[in-house]
Amino acid sequence: MHSSNKYVFDRNLRLPDGGFLEDCHPYPMPTRMYEEDPDALFESGMPENLMWKDHLALTIGHDTQGLTFHRHNAAWNTVVFGAKRWILYDAERIANITRLKTMTRDIRNPIQLDTANWIRKLYNKDDRKHEIRNYGHDCVQRSGEMMYVPRGWAHMVLNIGDTVAVVSERGLDGVN
Repeated sequence: MHSSNKYVFDRNLRLPDGGFLEDCHPYPMPTRMYEEDPDALFESGMPENLMWKDHLALTIGHDTQGLTFHRHNAAWNTVVFGAKRWILYDAERIANITRLKTMTRDIRNPIQLDTANWIRKLYNKDDRKHEIRNYGHDCVQRSGEMMYVPRGWAHMVLNIGDTVAVVSERGLDGVN
């Protein structure tokens, strides 16, 4: 039986032809710019690794795959198939890097645990569960639901079964 630990992120998701997304306007940037004038986007001089940062991305992963605690700009995630467990922790509460490390890692063990093992081994230890449930969120996102992650919030994601999602970092105009 083949088993792969690959978690696919494809940021070069092409907009489908045939008007499938007509009701989704306005598109996030640079998707909107790409639709209006693809040449201008590529001629803008923006490095390609940044160009697609705000673009739609497709993620595909199997059961118990996910991402450990991380932070970035505001983002949204829509599950197309499957489900995801999210654990999010307020950016204001973790402004102190020591507090962040204490909450997200086993400081006695230098090896960072994957998401599933963090939940199994660390979630119920110390004050983590209390902190997250009082100053963050622990929830399940199901197919057809959208999750918005505010800028700077530490979060981890765990797939529940095989999961497919569409995501974009800062795809919302005016959101920091």
